[in-house]
Amino acid sequence: MEKLKLGISYFGNRIPWRVKEDLKAIRDAGCNTITHTFSEEDMEFYQPAMREIAAESRAMGLEVWLDPWAVGQAFGGETYSSLVMKELSLRQISSEGESLPICCLNQPGFQEYLLQWIDTAASFQPDGLFWDEPHFFIYPELEGGPPARRWACRCPACRALFQKKFSAPMPDRLTAEVRQFKEESIVNFTRLMADATKAKKLQASLCVLPFENSSTVNDWSKMAAIPSIDIIGTDPYWKPHQPEIGSYVGRYARRIVELAARFKKEPQIWVLNFNIPRGEEGKIKEAVDSAWAEGVRNFAAWSYFGSGYIQYRAEDPAVVWKTLSDCYQALSRSVSR
Repeated sequence: MEKLKLGISYFGNRIPWRVKEDLKAIRDAGCNTITHTFSEEDMEFYQPAMREIAAESRAMGLEVWLDPWAVGQAFGGETYSSLVMKELSLRQISSEGESLPICCLNQPGFQEYLLQWIDTAASFQPDGLFWDEPHFFIYPELEGGPPARRWACRCPACRALFQKKFSAPMPDRLTAEVRQFKEESIVNFTRLMADATKAKKLQASLCVLPFENSSTVNDWSKMAAIPSIDIIGTDPYWKPHQPEIGSYVGRYARRIVELAARFKKEPQIWVLNFNIPRGEEGKIKEAVDSAWAEGVRNFAAWSYFGSGYIQYRAEDPAVVWKTLSDCYQALSRSVSR
């Protein structure tokens, strides 16, 4: 029988006996995997609760992952970072000299903070750590247009590393060399985090952003080639009223499955479960079916109960949650026949 992973992310509640109620609902909905966010706030104030929540998740039979949710704002997540306010030297610097509210992946102090985060997260005994969308500060870039006027990062750490690599000062224009440097910096940073994860005898999962930008990794093979990465995925979230969701998600699923096969990784697709207009819940099934057809057997959705507790909630969270649950249970039945 095929190994099927059906997951959901969870955040916003740190009262263990209340979380237990949600964990039961998550298990009963057909999920066997949960990704708990573990933010800077959790590190500072909620470690005992997170330890208990992770333990209760395991007791429910769920595979447990922890996510550095918006830590330093260098990962995905809808929460604030105190690190970028307290440690200004860790911030990214724009090409125009602006101090930006995001930590630089090349700053040793930020890397040291994350290694401490890994130590703490590992003490909760999860199955793995989820490295979600590592990136530089993202300015909009027009496809086929002129080079971006502003970009990041030109902090002292980046300039020193660029000088060492290219034997020339880092320019203030977004040259081909700068793009190469930025992409390699994300890859090297991810390798450092994944290696540290494996050193704790945990699995390492990676989600790459599904769009082309000089502040992300466009050559996904560089990320998939990292030996310490176990799972490679992406999150092709669609916009309200976007047509042809099956072909849209399927295209990204195909890319991920091909990469995973090439580098002997497990492919994963994240499914939209927020910001869904009423009446468009059926697009969840289109997305799941298309990824399944491409060979994906590891699904995760963001987030629990249609994200009905945040600003970007689905308009009808209960219907979104039931739709996802129906999809998951149908997949489970299909592999158990």
